[in-house]
Amino acid sequence: MELLYHVREDDSVVGSVERECAHSEGVLMIFLKRSDGMILIQHRSPSKRIFPNRYDSSCAFHVIFGETYEQAAERELLEEVGISAALQLVGKFTHRDPPEHQVVAAFTCVSDEPVKIDDKESAGFEFLSKDKISELLVSRSVTPWLRDGWGLVKNLV
Repeated sequence: MELLYHVREDDSVVGSVERECAHSEGVLMIFLKRSDGMILIQHRSPSKRIFPNRYDSSCAFHVIFGETYEQAAERELLEEVGISAALQLVGKFTHRDPPEHQVVAAFTCVSDEPVKIDDKESAGFEFLSKDKISELLVSRSVTPWLRDGWGLVKNLV
């Protein structure tokens, strides 16, 4: 059984919660940019329980109970895309899209390392320009946290 943080809307910790119940809890996301300005966007696996087959940020994940945001972000960046890079916390936001009600912390990083996607998490990936990501959001085939998070980071990546 994997435990994650159970947080209030102000991001204060209530306790722990089992992963299966965590989609009403917090999530982190990372936007990975290459030096040419292109940004990694993943295509979620069709086998994902929540929002399958949708486009997502470079990494999206929960914080395991006992980790800091930064520790979780470093771990997941390496696990999901095979990259270790300096991360910068951009900010936090809350979104509500059934079944989700989450506090989301968004990070950015820059790396030209080769990407090694975890095929259990992702059906593929693309490096897109900011304009192409904005166009993708209009198609509504994206996760709600990508839609909401892009508004927070688009001028910072």
